[in-house]
Amino acid sequence: MKKTLSALLILALTLVVTGCRKKPQQQANNTQQEQVELTYYRLFDGEDVFKPIIQEFEKENKNIKINYRKFTNPEQYLDLIINELAEGEGPDLFSMHNSWFVEHRRKLTPVPNTLIPVQDFQDTFVSVAADDLVLPDDSGKNQIYGLPLYVDTLALYYNEDHFEDAVPSRGKPAATWAELQEDVFKLTKTDNSFERFERAGIAMGRSDNILRSLDILYLLFIQFGVEMYDPAFTELIFADGASPPALDALALYTSFGLPSNKYYTWNSVLANADSEEKEITPFARGKVSMIIGYSYLYDQILNTLQDLEKMGRKTINKNAIKVAPIPQVSNPETSTEKRDTYASYFAETVSRTTPHAEEAWKFLSYLVSKENLEHYHEQTKRPTSRRDMIDVQREEAIYGVFADQIGHAESLPIADADAFERIFKDMVQDILSTKTLKDALKDAQAKTNLYIPNEGLFPITTPPAE
Repeated sequence: MKKTLSALLILALTLVVTGCRKKPQQQANNTQQEQVELTYYRLFDGEDVFKPIIQEFEKENKNIKINYRKFTNPEQYLDLIINELAEGEGPDLFSMHNSWFVEHRRKLTPVPNTLIPVQDFQDTFVSVAADDLVLPDDSGKNQIYGLPLYVDTLALYYNEDHFEDAVPSRGKPAATWAELQEDVFKLTKTDNSFERFERAGIAMGRSDNILRSLDILYLLFIQFGVEMYDPAFTELIFADGASPPALDALALYTSFGLPSNKYYTWNSVLANADSEEKEITPFARGKVSMIIGYSYLYDQILNTLQDLEKMGRKTINKNAIKVAPIPQVSNPETSTEKRDTYASYFAETVSRTTPHAEEAWKFLSYLVSKENLEHYHEQTKRPTSRRDMIDVQREEAIYGVFADQIGHAESLPIADADAFERIFKDMVQDILSTKTLKDALKDAQAKTNLYIPNEGLFPITTPPAE
């Protein structure tokens, strides 16, 4: 009897202990199986680009579902997200332009350091991505606020036939801006038409009828070594001093749009300021020899060619469309100065209001794997953001130039992207009217400084941790 009672007592205790141990495991299993739906907002790319990647991720993470939504208008897109986040709603994850991150980073949840340490990010992605996306939080600690699928850069599209005709000794654009101005002088042909030009050398000099006019101006600011801010990022100083480098950059840009200048080649009539194509149409018609743009400009040119051909309009041969690196201030072949181009891209990020930040960043870190970004490049032809993919992509016929430029791409921290765009575009048009370069530059500095927060672009509200 005693042995039987002892055995029963041991069995009972075992069941109690075993049951206690199983409960946490059961609860963990239940938590792991909790269904999570993530809403993903993106610009331009259709769901078909990401469908195989999303399906594979959902297969490996059966409790997570990704709902993809495509947008096409950048301005409406940003306004929608900001308004929705202000109401505690909106997407769990979305893409943002690299120039928006400084202004809007407080609306975002940074990448958990345990998932992607800052050093790993810098080792994996090109340097401009770290400059744009690794930013100090309010405590002064650097955090990763976005993961880039690609990094696009400005390059020079040109009509090879025009160069063989006007610059046969080289047959392609010059490597420096000073020499390119002379190319423009040789390429430009004036006439008595309403447009005043039978052929323009380059689409530069104005801000109303050139698609990437602001980006080109930012590029020149970078190349000419313009100091945009004071060291604490509390004030814009680009117009300070007797002869700031910004004057030289602005003089170069507007030289192509001023009738009094030797290199005058572009006016308001050559491209329709109200059209979506702007300088693309005259390039496709053979009315301008060079235009500046990003990698996706190539497809836009081809589409415009097709549209013009359907209307019976004369167009250039698509085989004459070539891409050259963006010109530099100093010759890259003989100078030790660093080359510079301007970067523009969208990076993926996570909302501060989402209750599923961990799952969202898990998906995005999966999305930027080498295998998935190879698929993305195949679908979109956009140049990679990853260092380990550059060498392969730089060998491509049209798009190789963009991959080759990624390593020396740069950007500028922008306090308010919309306001800065409006102010700098007005500055260019003021110079084309009556205002002097220096007055226009000082006026733009005063106006842009109104958008700098009192505490600066990167305020630290609490001392950094020891």
